[in-house]
Amino acid sequence: MNLLARKDPDEPLLDHLQGTGALAEAFLEPLGLGPLGRLAGLCHDLGKATPYFQEMLWGKRKKGDPLTWHALPGALFAAWAARKEGYPSAALSLFLAVLAHHGRLETPWNALPSSLIWGRLPKEGAWRVLKDHLEALKTPTFRELVRALGLPDPMAFLDGEALEVARALAKEAEDLSLSEGDLTLHFRTALLYSALLDADRRLAGQAAGSPRPSRPIPAWSVEKRLEMKRLPPTPLVRHREALLNGVKEALNRPLEELFPARLTLTAPTGAGKTLAALRFALGLRERVGRELGFLPKVVYALPYLSIADQVEKEAEAVLQTAGLAPRDFLLVHHHLALARLGEGQSVEEALLLQETWDREVVVTTFHQVFPALVGPGSALRPLHALAEGAILILDEVQTLPAELWPALRALLRELPGRVTVVSMTATQPRLVEGKEIAPPLPDYPRRVQLLLGGETSLEELAQRLLKGPKRSRLVVLNTVREAVELYTLLRDSGLPHLYLLTSHLIPKHRQKRLGEIQKALEDRIPVTLVSTQVVEAGVDLDFQEGYRALAPMESLLQTAGRVNRNAEDSEGRLFVLDLEGRSAKRVYGEVLLDRTWQVLAEPLQKGIWDLEALELLEGYYRLVEEGISQHKGRKLLENLQNLDYCRAELRLIEEAPSLPIFVEWDEEASRLLGELEDAFKKDPLERRLALRALFPRLQAYTVSPLLHRALKNLPPPLLGREEWRYVPREGVADYYEEEVGFKWEMETFL
Repeated sequence: MNLLARKDPDEPLLDHLQGTGALAEAFLEPLGLGPLGRLAGLCHDLGKATPYFQEMLWGKRKKGDPLTWHALPGALFAAWAARKEGYPSAALSLFLAVLAHHGRLETPWNALPSSLIWGRLPKEGAWRVLKDHLEALKTPTFRELVRALGLPDPMAFLDGEALEVARALAKEAEDLSLSEGDLTLHFRTALLYSALLDADRRLAGQAAGSPRPSRPIPAWSVEKRLEMKRLPPTPLVRHREALLNGVKEALNRPLEELFPARLTLTAPTGAGKTLAALRFALGLRERVGRELGFLPKVVYALPYLSIADQVEKEAEAVLQTAGLAPRDFLLVHHHLALARLGEGQSVEEALLLQETWDREVVVTTFHQVFPALVGPGSALRPLHALAEGAILILDEVQTLPAELWPALRALLRELPGRVTVVSMTATQPRLVEGKEIAPPLPDYPRRVQLLLGGETSLEELAQRLLKGPKRSRLVVLNTVREAVELYTLLRDSGLPHLYLLTSHLIPKHRQKRLGEIQKALEDRIPVTLVSTQVVEAGVDLDFQEGYRALAPMESLLQTAGRVNRNAEDSEGRLFVLDLEGRSAKRVYGEVLLDRTWQVLAEPLQKGIWDLEALELLEGYYRLVEEGISQHKGRKLLENLQNLDYCRAELRLIEEAPSLPIFVEWDEEASRLLGELEDAFKKDPLERRLALRALFPRLQAYTVSPLLHRALKNLPPPLLGREEWRYVPREGVADYYEEEVGFKWEMETFL
């Protein structure tokens, strides 16, 4: 039997199917889906046994010939075998997972046209050659292959039962489109797809073998890290210790309350939630290892790259404190992480680690985690690794869009497997319903008072800032136009120690500026930072005074978290400004602002402390849920329940059209541009790998203004590509300034 799965290097089809089946079974065994994983792996490439596919491997038939397509016969055989082996309810999930193993999950009634119900084979796609495939597989060689795999004898399948199972699946798909249910069917289908995709790719030359066993990380390393940080004494130190001790005490609860479980960690800004969460997660991991015999991974997810970088540094320090090499234990997964390839590390290895989360600690973003729960494509690949055993920390959950809360709440509630979810924030929107693990902090100091400012224009605000006392000040506005306009007014009036921070600076300059601001604040220089929302969450800056253009309540409190952050001043103040114009409503919509005024209008008149405002959040979030349209979230949930994957994609951010612009700022940018030009000359596979590694490094020099703004001052195409623009070194002055970023006509701003 000399059937091959692939050539160069040659891999026997039997070996590939057995290996994939064993690996997928091992992935899903802890979830009670091991036999289904085995079936998916054993059947997924059975269609490669046709002479047509084998001829293609030997160069005797063109690639792309419909007769060489192989997924459909394997998918039907998997569904047929499931019925034969006593798993009829899993037949549809198996069919969909195997059918999609080279692509993305399909909506069942699209994958199984209704004509099948009436016994008519569709004349489109792979269905039109199915009879040819079935006839071609009626060989002793195929029968021997199936017998060697331990699967039911295929002759009945080939002689007519394949069409019968197709008819039954089509009827089930049609019924599903009319039904209502929960997410059980979605998660079973997604887990089968996830495990099959991972197993198949591991054995297809992208990486070899099984994931390595998890290794211990001592929880005491968090306390040791805190000792080594030698933080300066502030009024918050004892509260940080109380929070750390409180989450350690929570670890003494019955294990069934902690794992698997849904928990919350709610504490004020500055209380040290990051290290407290890591201490809880590593402590729980140790306890699960002692009592249940396995070590779950820790997945720490955040909304923004800026916060992810900070958490990555803390996690690295904790591991180093324990004498462990971060590269061996820590994985960072977001779209820029490939820019930090280690010496000698291949792109293939880095991509595998990112797509499988094959490390003890994973730092990632919401943009990776939630697609891993939804799909419908390769974003699902790490789902089985998460469900096998994980402590999932969701930091700053209040940033998730309210219109998606119904779907996100259900996904987190119904996520199967051995998973503990910890929702962590100072402003808890109750996306996760569970027990609190943070202790009360009854005498936590009031840090900042929120007051209504009297200024209604940028000119008035500029005058106040120019005449005000010499203090460090943060000003957060809702649009880039407003930020640049205020910055220009202050700069032209000679205000010293002035900085601007917006998304229109290339990341290289933004990071440099943040470092300069941090140092100036540490040196007690009275800086004034004019910024957009890029500074709100997770950026560890501490100002004496703040000004915030009207925004939703959670955004106001996030800005308040950057004022008197360490409670070193007796009184910090944040002035909320109702500026003229409609920029706030254009950015946030009317409902969020209306509910904010409903809750805060009166308290802001007389002043309200941050801790008092936090107590009003529950009522605010309730009003938001009642007032905002959650049709999008409910529709996503309904689509997932019905497996309508064509309409089930998740978008956490609805972005207006933008245009990436690469700025050739320095010698490094010129070198990257040369590498990009070389990459485009490579053959398709090498080009794909080169670009995957190169794109994150290009991001350091890329700004993406809104399309309608970019069109007002449009740079030339990048290497002939209209969808990607390029500011050449000699033309930088026409398009970009280090001080304010990308230049365009101010009247076109929001």
